[in-house]
This record gives sequence, C-alpha cells and structure tokens, in this order.
Amino acid sequence: MMEVSEKMKGSEPAVRSEFLFCYDARMCNPNGDPDENRPRIDSATGKNLVSEFRLKRTVRDYLQKQMGKNVFLREEIADEKGAIKTIDDLAEDYTKSGKRERRTLRERLLVDFIDLRLFGLLFAVKDFHFKQTGPVQFGIGQSLHKVDEMRLRMTRVVPTREEAKAGAFGEKSILRYSFIAFHGFLNGHVAKEVGLSEEDVSNMARAIWFGTTDLSTTSKYGQQSRMLLRVKFKDPQAYIGDFDRMIALESEVNDEKIEGISQVVLNLTNLFKVLGNTKDDLQGIEWACDPDLRCRRGDTVGSFDDLVRAYAEETKMETVNLLQQWRKA
Repeated sequence: MMEVSEKMKGSEPAVRSEFLFCYDARMCNPNGDPDENRPRIDSATGKNLVSEFRLKRTVRDYLQKQMGKNVFLREEIADEKGAIKTIDDLAEDYTKSGKRERRTLRERLLVDFIDLRLFGLLFAVKDFHFKQTGPVQFGIGQSLHKVDEMRLRMTRVVPTREEAKAGAFGEKSILRYSFIAFHGFLNGHVAKEVGLSEEDVSNMARAIWFGTTDLSTTSKYGQQSRMLLRVKFKDPQAYIGDFDRMIALESEVNDEKIEGISQVVLNLTNLFKVLGNTKDDLQGIEWACDPDLRCRRGDTVGSFDDLVRAYAEETKMETVNLLQQWRKA
C-alpha cells in the first residue's frame, strides 16, 4: 500500500491501545431501538445498552461537521435534486476506473477518509469490492446500573389536518438517568496496514469527547462526557481487556432512582490495580475527565485527575491530559 505509506510519511503510526469511555445521559434516549425508538434495555439485567454504531456515528459527524475532516459514511448527504446518496454514489469517484486500478483506488479511499482508516468498512459497488477491518473497534456500551424508562405523552405542535380534529398527541420514551461505559481496542498491526496515525487517533478521541456532549438533538440532549482513558502499550501483542468490567458505580440511591452525577461515585480500584500490575507493558496513559465526576481508588475519593496523577507518581508512568493538549492545539 505505497500510496497510504507515502501520504502518512512524517506522521507517527498509531500505537496499540485500549480505551475506556464513560458518559451519562439524563432525561433522554441515548440510543433508540429500530422499532419504537425506545431506549435499548437488556431485559435480563435492566441495564441500558448503546450500540457501537451509535458511538461511531457520533465520531463521524463531529469529525466532518466540526473538525472539517473527510468522512466517507456521511449522514444525510443529498445530491443536487435532494435525493439521499447511496454507497454507490459515495464511492462513484473510486469505481469509475478499470480493474487494473482497483488496488490504487482502495489505497485512495484509505488516504482520503479518516473514518475508513479508523473503523474500516465493507461494501461492493459494481465489480469493485472494498473490505477492510478497522483497527479501532468498540464493544457495546452498557450502563453500570439498572435504569428507569419513563414514557411521556406529548402534544404535537403542528398537527396534521386529521389530528387537529381529535387532538394531536404523541408519546416518547426516555431514561431518568444512565451512566454508560464503552470499552475499545486499537490493533496496531491493522493500523499499519491502513496508515492510521497518532494524529488520527487524537482526532477520534476529541470527537468522542466533544461529539457526545454536543449531541443536542431532542432525543440526545442531556448527555455529558465524564471520563476518557487511553492506555498505550509497548508490546505490539499486549492486551488487557474488560476495562468496562473493572469499574463500578456506587450510590446511596437505588439504581433506578439516580438522577444525576452528584449522586454517584465511580469506583476505579480494580482498574488501577490491573494497570499497576501491567505497568511494565504500558507506554503511557492519555485521559480526559469532567471535574464533576467523583472517583474512588481504595479509600481515596477525588477527581479522576487526582487519581491519575497519584498513579503516575507511584509508577513513574507518562500521562497526558488530553483536554490540556486540545486547548493548546
């Protein structure tokens, strides 16, 4: 893939990593199901589920609309006649040439679009097939507690003619509160194949953090990014896994009655224990946090900022505050 490597020359290759992203949602619907658009809830546990596709959509939209990056899977892109474009339309500039140029076209797609370098894609247009596993993958997000679904009746502002005769009412479902955790992984081997750079990963992290909070749609208003952790490895084969299972939410309020961040403490004791045990495999830690989030490590309760700094002093680990880094950029 010569064109990819030439394009990325001078850019630091992305380092094998794992991610933990936590955010909360208050009086809104973090991810509606495809049928009734109700919040997704695991019937066995009562916990809120959020698909990885929802998180990737947030990243793609922020990268494109707020950061001016080229994104292949753009949402609601219409042609000059107002028709929504299909995969065939989006890939048209890359499928015009003959078969001899297919390898070059694949490389051009990866060079041109940051979301393909991050998440990969599979599509077939005419006789052109693009198949690439993304180096960055996320599991399904899940709340750290049982949630309370609320059904609200609404009056429609502008009813149809028929509705105006009988009254225009609707209904929507929201969650009282949900504190959600995503675990992610960056495969360094695949990152080299597609030319993913550290700059790309930094842009993704920024889009996760600010994009989640900036989702000010009717269904998503009430979301707030609370903590983002990236653990970078020295060993190209290293893997810890289950970051989202190493943390727990503590509250004196019953799970379904939690209403806000002030009523909870995020227990990170097990996570810091594992990071301490594997410190020799780690290259460094990058993080962002909301100061309103209270965290626990053993008997110590404070901000995530406080706990990371204490961990860095104990282990001599290199740490980077992403929010400070982004402010300087």
